[in-house]
Amino acid sequence: MDSWDRGILTSLELRTPLGRLVYWLFLAILLVLAITVIFPFVFAFTSGLKSSTEIYKGGLQIFPSTPQWSNYVTAWNKYNLPAQFKNSFLVVLGALAFQMTVSTLAAYSLSRLKPIGGRIVMWGFLVTLMVPSISYIIPLYTIIVKVPLLNISLINNYFGLWLPYAVNAFAIFMMKTFFDSIPSDLFDAAKVDGASALRAFWSIALPLSRPILLVLFIVNFLSLWKDFLLPLLVLPSPELQPITVRLFYMLNVNSAPAPINMQMAASFLALLPPLIIAIVLQNYLRRGISAGAIRG
Repeated sequence: MDSWDRGILTSLELRTPLGRLVYWLFLAILLVLAITVIFPFVFAFTSGLKSSTEIYKGGLQIFPSTPQWSNYVTAWNKYNLPAQFKNSFLVVLGALAFQMTVSTLAAYSLSRLKPIGGRIVMWGFLVTLMVPSISYIIPLYTIIVKVPLLNISLINNYFGLWLPYAVNAFAIFMMKTFFDSIPSDLFDAAKVDGASALRAFWSIALPLSRPILLVLFIVNFLSLWKDFLLPLLVLPSPELQPITVRLFYMLNVNSAPAPINMQMAASFLALLPPLIIAIVLQNYLRRGISAGAIRG
């Protein structure tokens, strides 16, 4: 057996009593961490199968005495979750389209076109990563309320979310790092053949960057899906709000709030799309990270 098969321990170390002890100790730690991560999902799912009184019972009762599968059907229909899912997908997929377009073009320009002051621009992007997003939410909101020069309002408009989401400093930095790792000979050969910078971007840079684009798609999808504060401010109309905002109104509205079991059922349904994407695309995520690491 190769010495790397066991990760931190070689096959020779595993034959010793101390090596086996360390192996089972690490296995126990990983098992505890796995249970800690999985428990909230299991608890949310099983809570949606309980009655409200059963949820408030003392002690840790994970599984319901009598599963009430109708809670999920009731939450789906009563609180109009299909429309909220549609709004969430409109927000997330539109934001990703803008984000991927801006990130790839900006990163390619900084990496291959070498503009004057490009290093300063890149440092400016990196500085924004150190600023908490909550600190500029008020200036951002005032701009969305009345866009300078254009004098138009983007309130109750998906562009009020898509445009702020379009610029992602982390995505630009990752894409620039990836473009820097592509051999310059490929672009030089394309230039000799008469290809323009845009043609080289479309025919060389983009096809080679599919792994890192997929990684950014998955990571940013998860991040955008759970965003709450900006959609709450920009989309006051219930017909446009994504599911994260509508769940908030289920907790505290002018009328009676939704029962706790309905809230848990709706919350579990709301986390299914990012959960499914993370599970289905996890292999592509690992390949993308590995490809980026090897190229870097």
